[in-house]
Amino acid sequence: MAIGMSLLLTACGGFTNVSPTSPSPTVSAQVSTTAAAQAPTPAPTHAVGPDVPAGMAPTRQVISGSVGPLSSYPAPCYVGLYACERYRFTMQHDGAVEVTLSWQGGERAMLIQLYRAGAGLVHEDLAARGSAPTITFRRTDITAMEYELRVVNMESAAAHPFTLLLTTWE
Repeated sequence: MAIGMSLLLTACGGFTNVSPTSPSPTVSAQVSTTAAAQAPTPAPTHAVGPDVPAGMAPTRQVISGSVGPLSSYPAPCYVGLYACERYRFTMQHDGAVEVTLSWQGGERAMLIQLYRAGAGLVHEDLAARGSAPTITFRRTDITAMEYELRVVNMESAAAHPFTLLLTTWE
């Protein structure tokens, strides 16, 4: 080890008075990265979802309704605390589904859930903070079976009129 340190000191000793002629490329990259990290971060954009595979035919259904207040329902259907409306549909073949829920009320007043009927949750979504009272998502991994959409009112004392657009591809 002593020999290695001796060689290092000898080898580098002659370069102590040399000044750099230009910035090192490594230093420039680090400066750029630091500057980029300090730039303001743009607001996230929420993608609808993956593209629907080619050759599938779309079917659209528009549902208008209202959900809530909780006191007007015989029993809550979401976590035992919130009112919801349920809409069933059947996929005859494997395919895709796109759901758009818009409502009158606060941006976080509603929640949308997609269930496999009797088999569990497939997708759940809330509107992004600071956004319009709208939720849109697309799933392309839908297998042939019965499904249920649940439109959940997260404000138990208020009613929220809504429009639900369901597009299926099979």
